[in-house]
Amino acid sequence: MSGSEIGVGNVLVFGSFFYPYLLSSYAFLTSSSVGRFYFEPDHVYRSAFQRDRDRIIHCASFRRMSEKMQVFTADFGSYHRTRLTHTLEVVCIARTVGRVLGLNEDLIEAASLLHDIGHPPFGHCGESVLNSLLLVVGGFDHNMQALRIVEKLERRYVDFPGLNLSRELLDGQSYKVLKSFTPLLEIQVVDVADSVAYDTHDVDDAMELGLLGADQLMQTALWKCSSKRVRERWSNLNSVEFRRAVVHDLIDVQVSDILEATKRRIIETGIKTAEEATSLPVLVAPGEEIAEMKREMEAFLLEQVYRHPKVMLLRNRVTGWINEIFEYYVNKTEELPERYTNVLNQEGERRAVADFIADMTDRSARSINCGIKN
Repeated sequence: MSGSEIGVGNVLVFGSFFYPYLLSSYAFLTSSSVGRFYFEPDHVYRSAFQRDRDRIIHCASFRRMSEKMQVFTADFGSYHRTRLTHTLEVVCIARTVGRVLGLNEDLIEAASLLHDIGHPPFGHCGESVLNSLLLVVGGFDHNMQALRIVEKLERRYVDFPGLNLSRELLDGQSYKVLKSFTPLLEIQVVDVADSVAYDTHDVDDAMELGLLGADQLMQTALWKCSSKRVRERWSNLNSVEFRRAVVHDLIDVQVSDILEATKRRIIETGIKTAEEATSLPVLVAPGEEIAEMKREMEAFLLEQVYRHPKVMLLRNRVTGWINEIFEYYVNKTEELPERYTNVLNQEGERRAVADFIADMTDRSARSINCGIKN
């Protein structure tokens, strides 16, 4: 909330608006925010993190995620997740976890919406190529690119560059880059919700596309346990119904375990404030048994999905496309859009071209006319 936020029992009073809302003592209060880099007065009826959420949703980089791949491009069909739909699923999971733990849902929602906004076209394939092309100037990382977008590259406001988000959001995104400190519990929730989403939905997408079969997934304990529970509850499901029931169970079992394990750690550590939580190792995480199952699932996905021959074929094509676009514009920087002029002047042609490419969608990257043959 803004400086006018006060707590009254179960109710937060913000101006003349009353919200039934129960926060834990270790939740981060919006009124405790250190503010923004560029000063702005409090909004009349929106809290600071609500404004952050709205700014992220309304920016161009957020919209572009609708045409950026999560694991599979549009060539594979229309069922699977894009970077945007993955982000929205992370929001749903994170808000559920945050509400049960009594944390600040506005901060969680904003951080969830922000977490993948820095991905270039073609997901981690594109990121890997850009990183190799930029090693001489510090490399490329989608988490760091998200910070560049919201601090510098987006130009939606007259008074400042970027989106001028709250410092807590920026710190949370920095944690994803550095991993050298313990973030607020709300940021921890986003991190673990991201893991739940991709461990589950990448399986669902791969099965829908015929790249994985249920028999293969029985090699993993997480799928095997959920399959058993589904079979015990329903005995006459067809293959599609069965898969969807198992996917639902996978999410439920992971979220339930995260909540139980986190509550146990909170009780054991005896934390009472948001600041105390940041002085300890990460608390919002699955229990060891489920954590081990998730590690096994992620190793399985790496070998069976992310390194699937069809995905690797795409990766090889992407490497060629991005290399050609990059080399073309590094040698013809005068053809870059005007909005990259400041980066070009301050940080050089390689970083400016990388920002230009990272802004592209999968479709627009393919349509660039610089000699590329799809």
